[in-house]
Amino acid sequence: MTTDSTEVVEVGYCEGWDPQARAVVAPMSEWEARGRDESGAPYAALLASHGQPRALFQVDWRNGYLGLVLFDAQVRRSREYTYRQLEPGRLHLQRYQEWLHSADADADARTEPEFPEDGHFTLTVRPDGRADRVLRHGGTLRIGTDVPAEHRTVAKAEFGAWTAYVDAQLLRLDGLFTLVSNGVDGEVSEAAEPGWSAPVPLRPRHPEALFTPGSRLGNHEERVAVITAPESAGLLHLPTGSVIAADPLTVHDRDLPFTVTVPPGAYPVLIATMHREGRTRGETPAAMLRIRDTPTATWELALRPGQDARLLGTGEFYGFGVDTGMGCFLDASGRDVLPKLFQQHQREADPRGAEQRPYAEVSDPDTGANLIAYPSGAGDGSYPVWIGRDADGEVTCFLADMLLLHHAEALPPTLPDTSVCLPAFPALPDDRREQPFTGPGATADFLAAQLADAVDFLAERRQSWS
Repeated sequence: MTTDSTEVVEVGYCEGWDPQARAVVAPMSEWEARGRDESGAPYAALLASHGQPRALFQVDWRNGYLGLVLFDAQVRRSREYTYRQLEPGRLHLQRYQEWLHSADADADARTEPEFPEDGHFTLTVRPDGRADRVLRHGGTLRIGTDVPAEHRTVAKAEFGAWTAYVDAQLLRLDGLFTLVSNGVDGEVSEAAEPGWSAPVPLRPRHPEALFTPGSRLGNHEERVAVITAPESAGLLHLPTGSVIAADPLTVHDRDLPFTVTVPPGAYPVLIATMHREGRTRGETPAAMLRIRDTPTATWELALRPGQDARLLGTGEFYGFGVDTGMGCFLDASGRDVLPKLFQQHQREADPRGAEQRPYAEVSDPDTGANLIAYPSGAGDGSYPVWIGRDADGEVTCFLADMLLLHHAEALPPTLPDTSVCLPAFPALPDDRREQPFTGPGATADFLAAQLADAVDFLAERRQSWS
């Protein structure tokens, strides 16, 4: 549709996009979408011209998320921008993806996957502008780059101001255009599946049940786990109150203490225990450093300096690495001495005695600091630590989760867990909407140049191999 040489782009609001039907899911009114925008609830907006989808916005301000999907002429999702809100009034370009289709002919579009495995470019950007490029196109290339502030930061615009994020170039239009509502006043169906969700990091499951004897957790893929009484591993002495979780045999300088500290003192360590129904062998689903005896009301992911949970993708987490089948807690002051003492302890330990209890301890006689180690569940891997807080916000515990029961469901007589996981994106009390201060087309040109450079680099590398 055109009006006096100005293209008309229709804006329709909905729950999401159905890629099989290539149509919106559950249209909604602009009034409904505006209300969701104000409350932070998720919604989507489709921009279309001449009946053809051009851009899809996926908005979830509660999770600090704005996704922008661009369609090609065959209504394939060909480019995707992922923005996260890290500060008031600003959105950070966290990831850009582009799919490189072999051809644009209609016949190929019907047979070629919408997202080809060999033909994918990803640019992942850190808040400081350092970025990683990954290109899969007749080979794989991983190379770094830098993204200037004007191409990684955009304004968080007012509701409906979609031209802050797209222009005629991104919408595949030749000239001026104007946005108009499509006038649809749909009723949202509760059964509608939007087909998208904002990236949400891993969250703890059943943290209290892991330490409650008699709890039963399971699913159809594994035998039901029965939680038994936790083992007391003694007191962990924290001269500085800075906690480290690590593999006791591979602790190094990169194992920094968590940013949340506790008052110096001695705190009990509990080792969760369980067995599978029909089996007698015990397993270790978690270990806890108990700080306070007050009930835990909230949980959050323990972070080290430089880590930001808002940058994690769906189901991702920051964890401590395990290479020897063990994890441990220790104070930061003992990082240089205690691992060496533990290595000596392991060389001298009676293996028959080690089987009698699920933990081990070494102490530094000069400082009084100690290290308490425990089996790491399924063995080597990476494991998150959750910080519990009571209703007053005081730290109740550090819980090392071995993830053995993360996908299990609570079965009777397991008590319901009333604690909640704090969101990675807390509300910003001074949040605001801004006028656009960057040009979408200029950023698109920059991203295209980044892709072209990667394609050339990979081609040169393949040529050097031949």
